[in-house]
Amino acid sequence: MARPPGRNSPDRATTPRRTGKVVPVSRSTSRYRQAPLAVQAYVGAAVALALLLPLWLRAEALTRPQHGVLATLVSLLVVSAVNVELGRLVEGGMSLAQRPHKALSAWAFCSALLLPLPCLLGVVAFSYAHARWRGMRVPLWKWVGSAGFVVLAAVPAGVVAHRVNHGDPNLMDANGGWGLLGAVLAAVTFLAVETALFHGSAYLNVPEDERWLRRTLADRSFYLTEAAVLLMGALSAAIWTSGAWFLLLLLPVYGLAQRAVMTAPLRERAETDDKTGLLRFESWRELSVAEQRRCRDRGRAWSVVFADLDHFKAYNDTYGHLAGDAALVAVAEALRGELRSQDLVGRFGGEEFCVFLPDTPPQVAGAVAERLRRAVAGCVLPAAGSHATISVGLVSCAGGDDVELVEALTAADRALFTAKLGGRDRVAVRDVADVAGPLPVVHLAD
Repeated sequence: MARPPGRNSPDRATTPRRTGKVVPVSRSTSRYRQAPLAVQAYVGAAVALALLLPLWLRAEALTRPQHGVLATLVSLLVVSAVNVELGRLVEGGMSLAQRPHKALSAWAFCSALLLPLPCLLGVVAFSYAHARWRGMRVPLWKWVGSAGFVVLAAVPAGVVAHRVNHGDPNLMDANGGWGLLGAVLAAVTFLAVETALFHGSAYLNVPEDERWLRRTLADRSFYLTEAAVLLMGALSAAIWTSGAWFLLLLLPVYGLAQRAVMTAPLRERAETDDKTGLLRFESWRELSVAEQRRCRDRGRAWSVVFADLDHFKAYNDTYGHLAGDAALVAVAEALRGELRSQDLVGRFGGEEFCVFLPDTPPQVAGAVAERLRRAVAGCVLPAAGSHATISVGLVSCAGGDDVELVEALTAADRALFTAKLGGRDRVAVRDVADVAGPLPVVHLAD
């Protein structure tokens, strides 16, 4: 699993949060020194343990591969390099950080099944170095930490596999039953340890630097993909022990695995706004329509919030569009921080935001809208040093109301217009029945 940075994590030296002083450090260490001491210690200890554990436990999983240690090691390095290059072809040569891995864990797992544990260090170091060279743009400390986590997951997996299989160098000996059982139990062990290690790192670090990783770890599809990648490594190991040339037939499978690995990150990239990380409006609308219909069918209330930053055009004109982009990111963070995981928040366009609140009656929706307003009011705009304000329009629909999302959004937009006319920095509520029919949407310029 490759360790991505947060969305707002350019690989450059920045001002540390704790001291406020500019520290002239290298690009690879700047973010490590800014991270909380707990995560620094956690990652540092994991890397140190990863360097020592395979050597310390080398007698626990001794193996003599049928084709020799050197031939097996070289073959694994070649296959891992081919795997990364196939990934480059699938991606069209893009250099991306926001993806969970390039199936690198497969080769660490394969090494744990086939080779003495100290060989893990060479396999993981080579595969991670090659993947980084070929476009995995991740801060170096996170990349090294990821490699350490993979080694720590592979070591107990290798021990489990060899004990279950009684050290048999042929995983497909007899009917392959023991080899299969050992590989499956080892894969479960690997995934459990890897998950625990990445969870620890994700939640010890500051939330804004680990948003992507936390979201990935909360997505069950990640675990299905990772399990498939590990089983691909197990199958590669089994074929190598009994019919090595058949590995050539797996090359198309490696390519398909890379495509599967890239599916979720590419879909997410298409659905989210590049500047704020919020949903694009079309994606927000599709998801909100599905949620609205679910609420209607179950007789549950739902609400829509439409919000617009106050005087944002003047801010852009004064401080420039780069400062405006930074302000939008800060506001998006404030909005997201006040919402539940099931709430949908998107960027409508410009400085306008839309929120769908499923299973939310009017009283609760009103409190949420007020929290959103106050959260934005607490934002300090990066360039101006002043506080932002936002006007909010709110519409709630009772469960069973036959109201379409577009009608509610139109009503929320009208409520927003009312909030603007009323002096801005306030929440206005409107009944969806007030705008029944094909009424035009009205926007205030600023």
